[in-house]
Order: sequence, then C-alpha cells, then structure tokens
Amino acid sequence: MEKYRELSEEKLQPIIEAALKCFGKHGYKKASMGDIAKSSGVSKPMLFHYFGTKRDLYLYLSEYVRNVMVDAYKRNEIDVCCDLFERITAASRMKMGILVKYPQILRFIISMFEETDEEVIDITKKIMPEAQRFSYDLVVKKEDAAKFKEGVDIDAVMRLLFLMAEGYAHEMSDGRCDLEKITEELEKTMHMLKNNLYKEEYL
Repeated sequence: MEKYRELSEEKLQPIIEAALKCFGKHGYKKASMGDIAKSSGVSKPMLFHYFGTKRDLYLYLSEYVRNVMVDAYKRNEIDVCCDLFERITAASRMKMGILVKYPQILRFIISMFEETDEEVIDITKKIMPEAQRFSYDLVVKKEDAAKFKEGVDIDAVMRLLFLMAEGYAHEMSDGRCDLEKITEELEKTMHMLKNNLYKEEYL
C-alpha cells in the first residue's frame, strides 16, 4: 500500500523538497534518510512508515519529477505549434522556466543522469529514456519529415538537441544560469538549424 497517500499536501511537499535536494546533492548512496527526515520536519521512523525503503522513496521522486514535467507539457499545449523548431523552442522555454523556479528538481534530474548505484540504476535506465521518448513524441510529428532536405536524419538532429539541453541544464545547476541568455542562444540555434536543414519552400 502506498502509505504516503495518507499524508496531506502540506506534510508531503516538505518531504518531497527535502528528498529531491538531498538525492540531488549527494546521489543515492550518500543520501541519508535521517537527513531527509530532519530537513522535512518528520521523524525518521515516520519517513520509513510512509515511503518504505530508501529505494522506494527514490522511485517515488523519479515518478514525481516525470509527472511534473509531463503535466507541464500538456498544460502548455506544446504540440499545437505548427513547426518542429517552434515546438522545440516552446518546450525548452517551458522546461527551463520550471527548472529555474524549482532548482531542486533540476539537481535531481542531473543526478539521475549521473547515478551509478546498482540499487537504483534500473530506475534511472527506465525513467530517463521514457522521459526522452515522451519529449520526442510530443515535438516530432510525421509531417515534419517532409520539410527536411534529402538525407537529413531527424533522429540525429533530435539527439543533438537533447545533448545541447543537457549542457544547458548543467550550466543552470552550477548557478551560472542566465535564462534570458540561454533562451536567446536557443532561438538562434533553432533558426540556424531550420535555415540549414529545411527545404527552401518551408523557410
């Protein structure tokens, strides 16, 4: 039984925030349930009571973060934009806005990319590709393929963009974030890619 559902939102959120911060800063192995309990204002036994094991809490956070991002994509109706590069830009702006507002989520996501602990590696290997696939399916439509020049590999373009987004995320996590500058760089990159990869009639 998922006992955390018994918690009110008022009591649940401090636990989520403390756990995201702790796992994001220390990684899975060094994160302490005792520290999370202390930071969130609950006892360690109660933390185990509501979330089970440390792994269970990590799994909950992984799914929580994924759901936050998915819900944001759906609310902002990213997929209604007509052009691929407009959808990518809109999705990236939305995502960066969330990560600037909730830096603990950003740090946790980055820690998931870097996680190597065998106890949770199966979680990260499942959640991260699922999240990337959702983003891909949201922004890439079948009709987009016809707009590209012959020989362009759309999947390769998207992989490049995911790597670029990961680089921006690291900048943001290091406290070097200038959202306006990143957005400007992103728009310039999208414009350059569109001009170089699209057939002339779609420019």
